[in-house]
Amino acid sequence: MKSQIDRRGEQLREETMGRLPKQRTAILVTAAFCLAALAAADVPAPLRAAPPGYEIQSFPVLEALQSEGRSLAADSKDWMKKWRGTNLEDSALYTFKELSGSTSINMKIEKIDASDPKGYKSRGSFVPRNSSANPDIEIAAFNLSAILGYDQIYRPAARYELGPIASQALKSLIGKYNFHGSARLANKARILKAIDSGSALKGCVKAKKDDTGVAFDAIANTHAASNGAPNAGHPIIRFLQAANEKPTAGKSLTLKTGYDGDELELAREYSVIMTIDAITQQWDRYSGGNVAIRKDDQGRAHFYMTDNGGADLSDSWNARNLTWFSRFDRGVIQKLADLKRFLDTPATGYLGYSDPEVFVTDLGLYSQNSAAINVQRLRRNLGLVLDYVRATETKFGDKAFFD
Repeated sequence: MKSQIDRRGEQLREETMGRLPKQRTAILVTAAFCLAALAAADVPAPLRAAPPGYEIQSFPVLEALQSEGRSLAADSKDWMKKWRGTNLEDSALYTFKELSGSTSINMKIEKIDASDPKGYKSRGSFVPRNSSANPDIEIAAFNLSAILGYDQIYRPAARYELGPIASQALKSLIGKYNFHGSARLANKARILKAIDSGSALKGCVKAKKDDTGVAFDAIANTHAASNGAPNAGHPIIRFLQAANEKPTAGKSLTLKTGYDGDELELAREYSVIMTIDAITQQWDRYSGGNVAIRKDDQGRAHFYMTDNGGADLSDSWNARNLTWFSRFDRGVIQKLADLKRFLDTPATGYLGYSDPEVFVTDLGLYSQNSAAINVQRLRRNLGLVLDYVRATETKFGDKAFFD
């Protein structure tokens, strides 16, 4: 009878050789004991050379964009550098002292650094799957924003699976907190059950929030039925209606005291956010605290999506998100059409990918459904969004776009 290590070794070899795009290394999170068992000559070189542990080795979608000459936001590149090589099983490098989240339960990551006055540097938080947070969509929404050229307004997220040491640290922290509310108690029970199963705890790492970031509930009607809705009276939401006048470039708009930005730039950013929310079927954008803004290095205000996990690629489609806006970024819609073409006709290729199932997994949709189901649902959602854009353009012409 084969041992657990032998079976896992065969499984890992099959996944690696059969699922990764040619000449591309996906994010591999592997246990130290598995790597030792895989040190044979027939194991691909990247695995043989990888340090032991549950480690982030690459960022396949971001790196694919870079390989094609596409630029990434400074934040994205900074967190790629900070996270590469992250191995939360290494207790000599990482410590966990605090949880975060309102209804979700996340674990803050501290990288030990004696040169820092605090004794550590923040490396963001680990977010496990629970009823309040879907880490797959956190990753996918961020990667989509990068594909569309708007990752500067999204909080970076990357795939990660906790091993036994970090999982026990999370379990210990949970035991020290007093949780209240049915949702958080349910999340606690779900996470503890997943840890006790003995499997790696699937989730994602999320970047530390920007220091200038603040919640922006003025754009939300948090009391609307079905978990809130956009505030139809807010200037940004008005600009996103094709029947209304377009925003003006160079004209200042105050979102909040001390947060002034360019009217056109802000409206375009929020249109992109609403487009991604429609694709990912976001259901928790407007319940409160899930729209944020921040300042850039020049002090200008921008939208900043820090919490994107209240979403699911469900088996049914809900058009609600699309009914809330009707003005789009033309370049973004073209990029979505390019992605849809690849999912429809894989032979066309996309960012070096030839297999849609590998692409959606690298996009971040890895822990819930099969890759085939995720391809089908993403293709459906993109198609319905693009159909809506075409219908809106037929009705309003160029008014459906910013330019």
